[in-house]
Amino acid sequence: MIAHSYICCLTAISLRDKMTAITPPGFTDNLAAPPTDEQEWRIWAVNHIADLQKALAAAQAQTQLAEARLTALQEARLGDSVLASEPSLPLAVSHSGQECPANTGSEGAQTFCTLAVAPTGIDYRVHRDFYETILQQLPVEVAVFDAEHRYRFVNANGITDAATRAWVIGHDDFEYCARYQRPQKLAMQRRQCFEQAVQTRAAVVWEETQETAAGQQCMLRHFLPVFATDGSLHMMVGLGEDITERRQVEKQLAEQRTFYEFVLDQLPCDVGVFDDKFRYLFVNASGIKDPEMRKWVIGRDNFEYFARTKRPVAMAHERHAQFEQVVRQRSLVTYEETFLRPDGDRHQYRCLQPVFHPDGSLHLILGYGLDVTDRVNTERALRHAKLAAESAVRAREIFLANMSHEIRTPMNAILGMSQLLAKTSLTPTQSSYQQAITTSADNLLVIINDILDLSKLEAGKMVLEQVGFAPGQLLAQVEQTLHYKAAEKGLYLHTQVEAGLPAVLLGDPYRITQVLLNLAGNAIKFTEKGGVVVSCELVQTDSPEAVDVLFRVTDTGIGIEPEFLARIFQEFSQEDASVTRKFGGTGLGLSICRNLVKLMGGDIQLESEKYQGTVTQFTLRLPVGTTQDLLPQALLPEDSPLRQHLRHKHVLLVEDNRFNRQIAKTFLQQAQVQVTEAVHGAEALTLAQEQAFDLILMDIQMPILDGYGATQALRQQLQLTTPIIALTANAIKGEREKCLAAGMNGYLAKPFQEAELLRVVSEWVVPQVEATAAATTSGADPASALYQIDELLKVGQGDLSFVTFMLETFVESSEESLQELAHGLETGDIVKLKSTAHTLKPSLAHLRVQHLLPVVTELDQWQGEFQLEAIAPLVSTISQQLREVISQIQVSLATAPISVAGA
Repeated sequence: MIAHSYICCLTAISLRDKMTAITPPGFTDNLAAPPTDEQEWRIWAVNHIADLQKALAAAQAQTQLAEARLTALQEARLGDSVLASEPSLPLAVSHSGQECPANTGSEGAQTFCTLAVAPTGIDYRVHRDFYETILQQLPVEVAVFDAEHRYRFVNANGITDAATRAWVIGHDDFEYCARYQRPQKLAMQRRQCFEQAVQTRAAVVWEETQETAAGQQCMLRHFLPVFATDGSLHMMVGLGEDITERRQVEKQLAEQRTFYEFVLDQLPCDVGVFDDKFRYLFVNASGIKDPEMRKWVIGRDNFEYFARTKRPVAMAHERHAQFEQVVRQRSLVTYEETFLRPDGDRHQYRCLQPVFHPDGSLHLILGYGLDVTDRVNTERALRHAKLAAESAVRAREIFLANMSHEIRTPMNAILGMSQLLAKTSLTPTQSSYQQAITTSADNLLVIINDILDLSKLEAGKMVLEQVGFAPGQLLAQVEQTLHYKAAEKGLYLHTQVEAGLPAVLLGDPYRITQVLLNLAGNAIKFTEKGGVVVSCELVQTDSPEAVDVLFRVTDTGIGIEPEFLARIFQEFSQEDASVTRKFGGTGLGLSICRNLVKLMGGDIQLESEKYQGTVTQFTLRLPVGTTQDLLPQALLPEDSPLRQHLRHKHVLLVEDNRFNRQIAKTFLQQAQVQVTEAVHGAEALTLAQEQAFDLILMDIQMPILDGYGATQALRQQLQLTTPIIALTANAIKGEREKCLAAGMNGYLAKPFQEAELLRVVSEWVVPQVEATAAATTSGADPASALYQIDELLKVGQGDLSFVTFMLETFVESSEESLQELAHGLETGDIVKLKSTAHTLKPSLAHLRVQHLLPVVTELDQWQGEFQLEAIAPLVSTISQQLREVISQIQVSLATAPISVAGA
């Protein structure tokens, strides 16, 4: 007995360190380590006999229990199952010699061989507890069922309560649900899955929802059947995983995905996501409208999609090439794609944006496309409209050119013949007829020029000049031009120039004059009583290089209704039909004025009240010039040096219209110019080969060979350098450039005045040195001239004796006026003073004594009684400045027939 206990003790001691955690309580806890010496261990064994006896009793009890359980397991054939499932495990042999499995896999089967000692020295209890520990530590539920659906094992994750785990062994799920008040449908579902696994002999997976104190729990369950060698069910292994949190996350992700897909589906553009193999991962409803097709396309590429939808494979290749370019370029790629559809082509603007992993490999490609069919169609329509508009513009230009040519050609003859007729001896009646012809022709020419100007402004082809001009002289020209028109209606026309204005400004005097003539002409037209004042004043002088100049036209006319002011500057716009019938006009003038002022950098303003008159004004910022900036005036009176230089010059006149040819020929012959005529370009070539000419005047539109072709032939074939001046009725923008490009030197638009023709001819046939010398004949400096004689020369048709007579008459009458002014001031006779001033005004206007006109006009328009303190300064100024003019005229008459003052 002692020996047997000693063996057990030695066995316990040898396994103590390895099996402390799994040996029965009290077996080895009280055993101290035995000594290594043989004598000492015998003494140790005697001292621990009681403990050894207790350990032996415990070992015997465990052995008996293991034998009983082994018998039960063998009857239930579990032993074979375990051995079959674990063939690598050796059998442990108890002290009775019976075999037992190292692990039963069931919590109900406690230790089979707690202290059984195998011949090899291995305790299989270690193996059992090793696997059981693993099962208990798994984060999933594990259960084992027999063929009758009864529990044989369940881990702590499956049932946390130890008592419940112990009770459930040998019971099925129906009993378990009934005992613990779980829904029977839970047991029914598990039974169905159990049977399904047996029948299919495969694993069955399902989700199970349970109500717990913490809320609803979702479990993912598995049944894995294990069969014996004879094919019968040996056991059923059940697994359960709590996927509640996963399902919540999946639900949130699904909700987010639904939300984002909803948002993407609402976008008006196609959105697609592709993987690194260019296969669809997502496409929104705009990309593919059919929901089934959207599902089908996921995981497929464009080749498969296009084949399925029967689209051209070439488009799939194009898209594939764009995808490859994205990968190569590693940045955004855009392109346009066109779909050919029965209902019309559709155009897509597509963008591909690559997304890369941190390691640089392609993650996915985001593609989006916007339907730009409307934009493309709009652009196409705009292009067509632009072409149509350009065609219309070209057609209009051609029409205007033809109209201008067809009207100007006979107009040139009418005006030319009228001018020639005016030089003959006419009766008063014949003279009035001649004036009516000239006036009507001039009015028609104004309308033509207005239409051409409007066309240039609309096309943006109006070119402004930047030349020097004298503001006072410019306003004097306006007054001179409109003086008789105002006088016919009994209206006064005054000009006022502020004394502080610079003597010379830089700008386009022709266009400024055109605006002022139009505004002042309208003012006269719509004024029945009173008159019109054209003024020019300084607004701002913040810079020495430029000044702001205000031009204003004030009248006492019929005024304008307030509601019409907003559209007064529109083309072809007049207040009403009665205005057109009564006063005439086309309604183009103010529109042209507004555009011209805007082109010059200003803004025109109009203030008016019905029957209270109108004030129209505009401000221009103009650079300050010097006297060197003033253009020299080409004066060609009969005895002028320039006219003398024109004598005996030989000009070839090429013109197919007989009347126009006769007018130009007469103007030239009166200037002692020799003229040779040709009716077309071919004849001009022949004449140019036979003789030399100082100048060629070339019409443009002629039969056989026009002016362009003739000029090119003269320049290229004959190598002539003779100046060629174009004579054309085409006054539209671009005609001058065409003429110069063809090889011509100058350009003169029909109809032209005699002075214009002679001026152009003189520019090319008179040497520049001679012309300059002729223009600088001895006399006073033009900048210091107090008067101008160009109007006298024009009235006297260049007759110097007439000019001399008029100057002498002016001196005499001015001396008388000085005496009248002095007497009127002395006697306080305001009527005499006003009458004298009124008499002076025309003479001063003809001589362009601009600096004196405002003072004389003020005295002429004096209202009220005689006031010495106000009248005396006016009379003093007029007398002093008038004497200066008289003195300068007398000096000029004494030194030369024509002075620079006259130039």
